[in-house]
Amino acid sequence: MSRPDPAAALNGVGTGHICDQCNRRIQHGDKAGMYVTYYDAGGWTPRRTWCIDCCPDEVDPGTDEADEAILLGVFFAHRLVSVTIRDRSRPATQ
Repeated sequence: MSRPDPAAALNGVGTGHICDQCNRRIQHGDKAGMYVTYYDAGGWTPRRTWCIDCCPDEVDPGTDEADEAILLGVFFAHRLVSVTIRDRSRPATQ
């Protein structure tokens, strides 16, 4: 089954304004990162939001049975916009 592109699915998604790692405030116009996972029942789901300094470069370690991604975007009005994929870890094939 084909899954939607995480960047397209989550462009404009609402998010918090505090980095989940360093607790720094993410300001309007700042670049930010987001960790997301895919669930069959709910689609792409945001799990973590980071300031750009704390955002990891890759999904590490990847979860074998999960589709996960690190996204980058611009924080604008409590939403992540202009979203791109920094890294993606797809489920292991059997």
